[in-house]
Amino acid sequence: ASPLPIRVVLLIVLIGARSGRSVLAALTAASARLPQHRELARAARLATVAGLPAAVSAAGRELRPVIAQLARAQRSGAPLADTVRRLIDDDLAEERARRLARARSLPARLMVPVTLLQLPGLVLLLYAPSLLSVFEGLIGGLP
Repeated sequence: ASPLPIRVVLLIVLIGARSGRSVLAALTAASARLPQHRELARAARLATVAGLPAAVSAAGRELRPVIAQLARAQRSGAPLADTVRRLIDDDLAEERARRLARARSLPARLMVPVTLLQLPGLVLLLYAPSLLSVFEGLIGGLP
């Protein structure tokens, strides 16, 4: 697990792409800005030495799709900024879908705690008056 979300890497690459840098220069700048992201630094070094296709195979699970898209953009000559923007949009859509799925499961996850917290109070509210009258009849009234 990387210390930073991949979206931060993509935003830095997007800034580099919009300033006119090449794919490798933008990737190297992103790795220089994020020294704690070791996987990115390793991929940037490998991409500089052996090319982006070699970096794709060596990248980790989280970074592999990003490097693959960057390599595809470099190979096809597609605008880097558009490619990175699409990757950011895809990442945001995935995050939104994950959060929506989590929000949809919230009622089911809250059912047990809410039931366990409300049930004793409900039982007391419903049965306490009858139990008090039964005990009052057995004991014979309060003074």
